[in-house]
Amino acid sequence: MAGAGWMDVNRRCLCGPETVVLYQVYGTEVKIAAGDRPLRFLFLSGKPLHEPVAWYGPIVMNTQEELRVAFEEYTNGTFVKHS
Repeated sequence: MAGAGWMDVNRRCLCGPETVVLYQVYGTEVKIAAGDRPLRFLFLSGKPLHEPVAWYGPIVMNTQEELRVAFEEYTNGTFVKHS
């Protein structure tokens, strides 16, 4: 069984597996506390792009048209570009 943990100082919500936590307030510190089992988590950080998002399954693009093209390329085996 996977671990769980608190992603905030006040321990308001115990987060379990496959949970996404979005911090919208910027700061300089993040505190994570494991529950009664070991906890693994992935922390990502970045600046907002302020661009539209079109998402379907594992593919994220900016528009529905870009999604259509991406799935067409995936089906044809040309989605991954090699340099």
